Amino acid sequence: MGSFLDESALTVAAANELNSPLVLLRQLGLIVGSDDISDEERRRLGQQLTLTSERALRLVANLNMTAVSPQLVPLEAINPVSICQQVIHELAPLFVAHDQMITLQPRTRVPLLVGNRQLLQRILLSFGDNALHYGSATQPVHLSITSHGDRVRIGVRDYGPAVPNDMWQRLDGRVARRAQAPLGNRPHTSGVGLIAAKRLAELMDSVVGTIRHHDGATFYIDLRVSGQMSLL
Repeated sequence: MGSFLDESALTVAAANELNSPLVLLRQLGLIVGSDDISDEERRRLGQQLTLTSERALRLVANLNMTAVSPQLVPLEAINPVSICQQVIHELAPLFVAHDQMITLQPRTRVPLLVGNRQLLQRILLSFGDNALHYGSATQPVHLSITSHGDRVRIGVRDYGPAVPNDMWQRLDGRVARRAQAPLGNRPHTSGVGLIAAKRLAELMDSVVGTIRHHDGATFYIDLRVSGQMSLL
């Protein structure tokens, strides 16, 4: 994952970022334990506790995996439609709880890609977490799969505020300075999560990037096309 300084700086940034969800979990736990709330409210708060803790655990798990040696990351042929469906299935309860939707753009034919299923799923979950507050009923967050030459791109499209052109450099710089790494006018976005996703992609010899739209952004990962047959 780089030098010791890089690791320690990312750890400090992660600790800063995890402070907010931990405080929220404590507050929710105190409310759930009180006697003057209804069963329905207790159920709703219990669901919020679960979903908040799952997001925090995903970030921690991603950070842990960035320390894995590339030599220990097995690669295989992966069906991109299948993994996108798994990601949507896992994120759907979180999106529903926030009155949001996450969908997959239909494709009639896509090639298999080469990657590590666990790492790829974690990267897409991170992108989905970050897009949570940036969709609507008429413009839901969606995953897309495209192929160009020997590359397959999986993107997560949202409709939030604009992202800076030098976003990745800014995030790396803030982490190096042991500062919190928010994404400017996207306060709900995990800067540490994006940096972890970037490093997980590097373990698979792939790259992540961002496309700026006039009404949002697409966070994507590019992976190599597999030599196996395409899927119908």
